[in-house]
Amino acid sequence: MPIFDQGYQHWKGPLTGHAWRWLVIARNGVKAQLSGKLVRILLFVAWMPALVLVLALVAWGLLEQRAESVLSVLRPILPPNLIQNPQEYRSAVWTIAYSFFFKAELSFSLLLVMIVGPNLISRDLRMNALPLYFSRPLRRSDYFLGKLGIIGFYLAAIAVVPAAVAYLVGVAFSLDMSVIRDTHRLLWGGAAYGLVITVSAGSLMLALSSLTRRSIYVGLAWAGFCFLTMMTSGILTEVRYETDRATTVQEGMDKWLADHPAPAGVELMGSWPRLKSASDLSAAEREKQQKWMQDWRAARRRQQEKAEITKTADIRRDWRPVVSYPSNLDRIGDALLGTDAAWVTIGKAIERPRTTLGPIVAMNIGPHQIPPELTEPGNDRRLAELMVWQFPWGWSAAVLGGLLLLSLLVLTSRVKSLDRLK
Repeated sequence: MPIFDQGYQHWKGPLTGHAWRWLVIARNGVKAQLSGKLVRILLFVAWMPALVLVLALVAWGLLEQRAESVLSVLRPILPPNLIQNPQEYRSAVWTIAYSFFFKAELSFSLLLVMIVGPNLISRDLRMNALPLYFSRPLRRSDYFLGKLGIIGFYLAAIAVVPAAVAYLVGVAFSLDMSVIRDTHRLLWGGAAYGLVITVSAGSLMLALSSLTRRSIYVGLAWAGFCFLTMMTSGILTEVRYETDRATTVQEGMDKWLADHPAPAGVELMGSWPRLKSASDLSAAEREKQQKWMQDWRAARRRQQEKAEITKTADIRRDWRPVVSYPSNLDRIGDALLGTDAAWVTIGKAIERPRTTLGPIVAMNIGPHQIPPELTEPGNDRRLAELMVWQFPWGWSAAVLGGLLLLSLLVLTSRVKSLDRLK
C-alpha cells in the first residue's frame, strides 16, 4: 500500500477573501440547527403573524379601492373618517399593522434565540474545538461574527424577510404607487429593527453561552433574564401607578369632603359614603342626600381623571419600564417605525367625532344626562399613551448599548486567541 506524504500540501482550490470567512461558520451552523425538528416547527409557527400582516395590508388596499365586500366588514369596526378617506390614514394604518407584527415577532425572536443560541459557544468549549477554529486563518472577530450570523439568519427568516414580502404584497393590492412614498420607511425601519434585535440579543446570548460548557444552563439563564426583568418591571410600574393613583384620589376627596360635609343620613366608612335608613328623613332631606351623593360621585370621577392626567405626565419620566429587556427592544422598534405618531393620527380620527357629538347630545337630552365619555375633553394622544411606551427611546438605547459592551467584554475574556488558549 502506498504511503502518502503527510506534510504540507498546497491548496489548489478557490480562495475567498478574508472578509467572508465568517460566512463558513454561519452557513454550517444554520445547516446544523435546521436539522432540529423543534427549530423547524418554531419557524413555521413564527410565520403566522406574517400571514395576518399580509391579510391586513390586502384588506386596506381593497378598502382604498372601495371593494364592497371589504367595506361591509370594516364599516361597523372602523371610524367613519377612516372609511371615507382611507388614503389619508394609509401611513398610520400600515405603521400600526407593522408595529403589531414586530411586537408578536419579538416574542418569537427571543424564544428562537433561546433555542438556537445556547450551544453556539458552550458546545465548542465542551468539545475543546476553539483550537481547531483558530488554527485556521480565522480571527476571533470572524468567529464571533459567524456565530452571530447564525442567530441573524433565523431572526431575518421570521421577521425581516416576511415583513418585506408583506410589504410587496400590500403595494401590489394598493394599485397606487404613492403607497411607496407613504410607507417606504417601514421597510428600512423594519430592517434596522431586525438588526438591533440580532446584535443585542445575539451578542448577549453568545456571552451567556461562553460562560459555561452546559447549554442547558445557558437556556435557563436566558429565559430567566428575559422573564424576570419583564416581571420585575411590570410589578414596579403597577405598584407605583396604583400608589400614586390612590394617593391623588384620596387627597382630592379629603379636601372635597372638608368643603362639602356629608348631610344627615350619610355615613362615611373611611372615605366611602354609605346611606343610612331614610325612613325618618323628610323629603327635602332625602333630596339633599341624593344630591350630595351625585356630587360625591362626580367629584370622585374628577379626581380619577386628575390621577390619569398625572399618570400621563409621569409615564414620560418613569424609569421602571427600562428594567425590562423585552420592553427596551420594543421601545426601539416603536421609535424606528414611528408608531407613536401613527396612533396620534388614528386618535384624531376617533376623538374629534366624539367631542363634536357631545354638545349635540347635550342639546337633546340635557347636560346632566349626557354619558361621561362624551363630556371628557378631546385627547388625540389617548391611544398613543395607551399603546406605546412614552419614556425616551434614548434610555432604551443606552441600556442596550451597555449590555452590548458587557457582552463584548465577556466574549473577549472567555474566548481567547490561539496563542492564549490553555
